[in-house]
Amino acid sequence: MQDQQKRGTLAGILCYTIWGLYPFYWRLLDNCASQEIIAHRIIWCFATTVLVCALTRTDFVTLLRDARARRFLLPAAAIITVNWSVYIWAVMVGHVVEAAIGYYINPLVSILFGVVFFKEKLTRLQLVAVVLCAAGVVYYTVDYGQFPWISLVLAFSFGAYGAIKKRAGYPALQALATENTFMVVPAIVFGVALAVTTGENHFFADVATFDGWKTTALLLIAGPVTAVPLILFAKAANDIPLSMLGFIQYISPTLVLISGVFFLGETFTFQHGVLLACIWTGIALVSIETLRKARK
Repeated sequence: MQDQQKRGTLAGILCYTIWGLYPFYWRLLDNCASQEIIAHRIIWCFATTVLVCALTRTDFVTLLRDARARRFLLPAAAIITVNWSVYIWAVMVGHVVEAAIGYYINPLVSILFGVVFFKEKLTRLQLVAVVLCAAGVVYYTVDYGQFPWISLVLAFSFGAYGAIKKRAGYPALQALATENTFMVVPAIVFGVALAVTTGENHFFADVATFDGWKTTALLLIAGPVTAVPLILFAKAANDIPLSMLGFIQYISPTLVLISGVFFLGETFTFQHGVLLACIWTGIALVSIETLRKARK
């Protein structure tokens, strides 16, 4: 049991560290449009998950044929595609800080989805945390003059994705392979249409140069870079308590925030600070409550 928890903890740390370092990876593809990147991300994530299923003799075709699975996993695939698209676009245009804020908000959004869809009871501390987060968003919108739609879209889309996956209850690898199967044909069609109409095609486009090969390789590796942390996340979720995973998950937005401010040169305003202070206070309250429950 201890070895299992150690492996689960390591998987969780690796998963959220990879997600936290994503901005550096996507910025290496700054010569590509975000639409092209997301198309390749879906295509090669599909190839990676199908390969892993084949190597491990894991059947996911059954889910493709199952009407209930399609009812859950098709919308899940569409929602996670929106999440990936907004995240990559935000990184490419210099909104890494807002992306980080979105994933700080996500646990509080998950609490709301638990109340709405799973009939979970909202405790007093959870209610205070949600109100604080909402107050921070309102303050940021009024004082900064800009609604933090990137943060909220990322938080709610990933929260909705998690809620659907929880309600569906399918194994992570098979579900991920099924979701990517639903999206791979639209991704291929979209990528071809983008190349034809706008000329945005960097995959094997300039193989005579090092930069051309580098871009092609980065687009290809986007599949494993996407699939591996999701598989690690599934491992962690199965092997360690959710209370522990809840603390580990803050590795990702913290690394994203640090990378945006200190390495990618984004501006961190006073309004950002107030919004994060409200969110962090709410997170602290929920974390204290989670620890108390875990001890009991």
